[in-house]
Amino acid sequence: MKAWLVPLLTTLLVVVTMVFQAQTPETVVCEAPVVALGEIPGYVSEKLEVSEAELTVLPADTQIEKRLYTATGGHWFAVSAVIGGKSKSSIHRPELCLPSQGFLMTDPRTRTVGSTDWRVITLDGGAQRPSLGFAYTFFNQNGYRTCSHVERILRDVWDRSVYNRIDRWVMVTVNSSRADEQTVLDFLALLKGVTE
Repeated sequence: MKAWLVPLLTTLLVVVTMVFQAQTPETVVCEAPVVALGEIPGYVSEKLEVSEAELTVLPADTQIEKRLYTATGGHWFAVSAVIGGKSKSSIHRPELCLPSQGFLMTDPRTRTVGSTDWRVITLDGGAQRPSLGFAYTFFNQNGYRTCSHVERILRDVWDRSVYNRIDRWVMVTVNSSRADEQTVLDFLALLKGVTE
């Protein structure tokens, strides 16, 4: 390889990058989607407070809404909607934090409820705690939905890199006192107004 070829290619790459950056519009931070966890017929609900850990660990522009839904039979669903801000650290894969809380995640699968894909997982608490149901999904301000963290990240990187746009992603998680899938899916169908 000729000695002058590497500097020439490097210079060309730098010039192309500079031209691309000059053509790129100013960074736009999208409006956050409106997420309202409301009442669901057949359930008593109460708003849950955001924890001190969530307030101190997550970036300041992160928005969180949490609600507990309890059925007459006593089983419950804790729903959390986290709306990310400018930082990518507002939202993370639940698979990162649930094991640290002492749960073994088993039988991960994707289920479609309405037009929303959910990642459904059984949380095994060991001998000390009963198994729980768990599900999550992501969507952004444009209504793009996925339950794949990798797909969400790739979409976010593309929008930040090419369109110079910071999307506002929402991660909706549902914890269920019952681990059986049908109970979880039936409840997810009731959240249609939140995710669609």
